[in-house]
Amino acid sequence: MNKTSIIDKDYSSEDFLNSFDFDKFLNTVKKSLIWVILFFGIALSGAFLSVRYTKPLYQSQSLLKLDIQSEATSLGLGSTMASNTLNNMSGEIELLKSRLFFSKVLDVVNMDVSYHYYGRYLTDERYKNSPFIVSYKLFNTDFYNRPFDLQILSDREFELIYPGEETGDIYSFGEEIKDSNFNLLIEKSANFQFPAAQGMYYFTINSRDELIGYLQRNVKVAPENLNARTIRISLTDHNKIKARDLVTAIDTLYLEYTRQAKNQTIDQKISFLDSQIDETEDKIEDFEEYFETFTIDNRTTNYQTEIAKTIILLNSLDSAESRLENELAEIELLMDQIATDGILMVSPLLLNQLPSVVSTYLQRYQSTYGELQKKLQSYNENTYVIKRVKKDLEVEKEQFNSILSEYSENLESRLNSMRRRKTFMERSFSNMPSMSTEYNKTRRFYSLQESFLLNLTRSKMELEITKAGTVTNFVVLSPASFPSVPIEPKPFLIYGGAIAGAFVLSIFFVLIRYLLNDRITSIKELENLVNAPILGSLPKYKGEKLSLTKLVINQNSKSAISEALRTIRTNMEFLNGSKKNKLITITSTISGEGKTFVTVNLGAILALSNLKICIVDLDMRKPKVHLAFGDEPHYKGMSTLLIGKDRLEDCIRDTEIENLQYIPAGPTPPNPSELILNDEYKALLDDLKSKYDLIILDTPPVGLVTDAVLSMKISDLQLYIVRADYSKRSFTKSIDNLKKINQFSNLTVIFNSLSANSKSYGHGYGYGYGYGYYEESK
Repeated sequence: MNKTSIIDKDYSSEDFLNSFDFDKFLNTVKKSLIWVILFFGIALSGAFLSVRYTKPLYQSQSLLKLDIQSEATSLGLGSTMASNTLNNMSGEIELLKSRLFFSKVLDVVNMDVSYHYYGRYLTDERYKNSPFIVSYKLFNTDFYNRPFDLQILSDREFELIYPGEETGDIYSFGEEIKDSNFNLLIEKSANFQFPAAQGMYYFTINSRDELIGYLQRNVKVAPENLNARTIRISLTDHNKIKARDLVTAIDTLYLEYTRQAKNQTIDQKISFLDSQIDETEDKIEDFEEYFETFTIDNRTTNYQTEIAKTIILLNSLDSAESRLENELAEIELLMDQIATDGILMVSPLLLNQLPSVVSTYLQRYQSTYGELQKKLQSYNENTYVIKRVKKDLEVEKEQFNSILSEYSENLESRLNSMRRRKTFMERSFSNMPSMSTEYNKTRRFYSLQESFLLNLTRSKMELEITKAGTVTNFVVLSPASFPSVPIEPKPFLIYGGAIAGAFVLSIFFVLIRYLLNDRITSIKELENLVNAPILGSLPKYKGEKLSLTKLVINQNSKSAISEALRTIRTNMEFLNGSKKNKLITITSTISGEGKTFVTVNLGAILALSNLKICIVDLDMRKPKVHLAFGDEPHYKGMSTLLIGKDRLEDCIRDTEIENLQYIPAGPTPPNPSELILNDEYKALLDDLKSKYDLIILDTPPVGLVTDAVLSMKISDLQLYIVRADYSKRSFTKSIDNLKKINQFSNLTVIFNSLSANSKSYGHGYGYGYGYGYYEESK
């Protein structure tokens, strides 16, 4: 059959919110104490860690008074500009916070490289006390603002780890480190003391934009007193010495900057003069370079003398050219004579001019030729002797002809070189008058530029003297302070905030648990929710943890549960007066509320009062009564009785308690509800009433199936089990619906598993309060 529920799903949360239960709230607080302690512990631990491991932040401050006057009248030169009064403090503040001003600050402070030491948890900046100094030259801008790790290994060596790498190389102090991206030179500083300096460091090469951003983030400028025209400058940093030095630099540079602002007109004139001086100096330098080049190229600055020398040289070149041409003609004639195999006719002048090598070959040729002529007078041309001499003459001829060819080429080369030189000299000779004119003209311009440069320099000196006469009356009322106490972290504020936060979180957590807790926790709450009388309450079982329902009552039991059950037994007697209860139905809303636990232990208490009790397990879908008595599942029970398969005597089981017996549920049938509806069920109950003083029916949960309602209608007393901290508030609607719809006049409630801090156990229907706090001896 389909399972139906009588739990009211439309239970209004408004009733829950409007009925604030202080006892329940206190109970929620007690249950949440571990969480509250945890919240406070976490908050205080976090505060301690924050105070302990947050780097101290220091603030240095100075106070300036803005006022200007000009006295540019020294040396009788007069003032070159009017006095400027800076009344617009907002403009001064913006000036102090501008990138231009911060850029000037960076020009006077040395912050290009920052040095840091790795501590156990934090890093410490070594400002002015680093054991080493880094000189650098970067070729790759990607290495700006990136840390270089450095570990000092000994008095002379260190390990350098490049950015992005895990291992490094070992170098010596003073050794130049060259890389395609940078050149580094790391040297010891005056603060180097080994082994105190041993450890892990890192240094960063800062870019200009990064340093300006650092100043913009940490420098604060605010008006202190508008009437007095005072402003306060402050800077925060983790290094107090660095904070003080930077504020001092800002104060000093600002005073100088305001003086420069006052002399802006003079600065513009000086700037113009500087540009003119630079331009004039460049021109003079060009002239001097011209004179130097002219002298080197022409080897003179006196062209009259050079013209005379050039004429003499040209005449000499003409004579030499004529000699070479004649000699070349003689050589060509000589080569023609050799070609005709005739006697060589050489002029004595040529013979004296020929090189020794050529003369030697000439003599050998003449000698061989003369020998041939002598042999021809004595021998025939076809003889061996004549042939041998002709062959020797032919060899000499070839060698001599080769030497003459080389010598002829040499003469032609010398002749061509001489002609080129002559051509160059003739061209230079023709340009000499114009070059002389250009040189003299350049000399005159050079003299003019020298005179102009002298006048410019004199004017600039006069303006600088005038500028030196301008003074500023900006007063540093309070110089940069040396902070001794950090502004952050603030221990009292952090601990106070942690405690306040933990307290608020705890209250919020408890309220959320209270609002989300829809379980019934106290008798007072249960009384406010149900219209049925509360027969009693049972304390929470504090013995061993029960995985299954168990009989905990024995003959001499004096526990709190036993006393509470006795009180419930007494209240049951008062409930019906003289009318005796023969049939009792026990049910609950859902499984787990202690229905079977109450059934077997209440049956035991009643049996101990000399009543013959029979417990009937009607929860045939999920039987548990046999488990409470430590028995195994039975194949004979209510399911087999109701279908007529077994007899009643065969299904009754004895227990360890005298006068207490039970009937198990038997095998699970497919139709438990239909079995209870038939006449055999009523006949069985009538038979049991004749044999027992009291029958207790353990029915299924009424919130899941309707089997219990059928049994409740024929019973004398209906007991409804509600479990503390387990049953939901909405379950009480099912109790009211049962009572209203079925007109149950004896429907009562038992509050099960009440905590030990509750005010009473066994609280009943107004007939007696059993405060049973007995503990069994162990």
